Amino acid sequence: MNVEPRNQALLLLTVWLKDPAQDAFKPLTPTEWARFAQWLERREMVPEELLCGDPAGLLTEWTDSGVTVERILYLMGRAAALGLALERWQRAGLWILGRWDSDYPARLAQRLALTAPPMLFGCGNRLLLNQGGLAVIGSRDATEEDLAFTAELARATAAQGHSIVSGGARGVDEAAMLSALGMEGTVVGVLADGLLRAATSAKFRQGLMRKDLVLVSAFNPEAGFDVGNAMARNKYVYCLSDAAVVVATGKNKGGTWNGAVENIRKAWVPLWVKPHPDGTSGNAALVKSGGRWLPEGPVTIQALIEPVEKPEPEPSLFSVLGSDTPPARIQGESDALASAGSDPRASGKEAGTTRGGGRGDSVPAVTSKGPYDHFLEQMERETRLAPESAEVLQERLNVGRTQLRAWLKRAIEEGKVTKSINPARYQSAGTDQGSLGF
Repeated sequence: MNVEPRNQALLLLTVWLKDPAQDAFKPLTPTEWARFAQWLERREMVPEELLCGDPAGLLTEWTDSGVTVERILYLMGRAAALGLALERWQRAGLWILGRWDSDYPARLAQRLALTAPPMLFGCGNRLLLNQGGLAVIGSRDATEEDLAFTAELARATAAQGHSIVSGGARGVDEAAMLSALGMEGTVVGVLADGLLRAATSAKFRQGLMRKDLVLVSAFNPEAGFDVGNAMARNKYVYCLSDAAVVVATGKNKGGTWNGAVENIRKAWVPLWVKPHPDGTSGNAALVKSGGRWLPEGPVTIQALIEPVEKPEPEPSLFSVLGSDTPPARIQGESDALASAGSDPRASGKEAGTTRGGGRGDSVPAVTSKGPYDHFLEQMERETRLAPESAEVLQERLNVGRTQLRAWLKRAIEEGKVTKSINPARYQSAGTDQGSLGF
């Protein structure tokens, strides 16, 4: 694995390279690293200078009660262990992103500032890290009802051209990720442990091959489960998304609760909560702490990302899915929900939404301006000389199939892209098509 000197220094300073019980000193935490990085910057130094020469001489003026010179020198002396680890990670197809790399997620850098993780490990389509999406969060021991709701929400999100961002754990996280991938939607999985194992897992293989999936972790790819890492991972899920939905949470305890409360306090993204009939539930308590019930009436995923006003209480459970009628397998809803089956909005047609599921479903227009405008610019560049098929465009633009379909549909409706048939080809309307048979 070809790793730049600056990232080598970051890896040595901030990442566990063997069992913590066997290490004399622990790596720097993000906060400790931030203090050290600021000190280096004030002295017009860069981390890679510690890789050669006399690192002890460079640190003569460094004083910090928690980060001693002895600790830094020990961490920098682990080059042999790092070399062996890099070989293992390269064989598994992993990549590394440092805080200075251009592909480092802008949302993490902006929202966490100095406490953003200095290193990220991953596999799959790293461009997805900068596309945002809907975070779906919930308990490992979710009920069947919660898992069914999660699957429907993930499919609707994928159908509307947005990524699912989740934590990769058993239960709600995994249900959201696999349901979106089943719709050929895009997914960002933020792992607290086991990245090396997940990278070779059969359940993620097709998503990785289609470039619809990225798995990312701020921790050693071979690390086992650690409560502290899992708690830290929660904030990364929120900060990589544009909005979040909590499906199920305990009351005043647990990782889901703590992560959601931290997001409310830091105001990273809008937080929505799946309605719960029990007013004393963890979901209700989370709304009292500052979360929002999922709104009543049909709503697009984009409306969750850019809320206009705080919704009224007592919402419909399934309105966000483009239907007011709950799936037949979910029982126990109110009379109002049960009577919504005759509502014409249940088909999702009036709101322009879809429940997802079939490849023939209509995909609503994506309304996120930044990525869509960039897509139009790429289309004009890639089809300047001739129209191209969807397969070629997916490869050249490096986007998922569902995302590409949604953008092409919107662009055709807006007159910004033209489509020919037999065979199907697409070209930017901004190009000269007079000689191309249109």
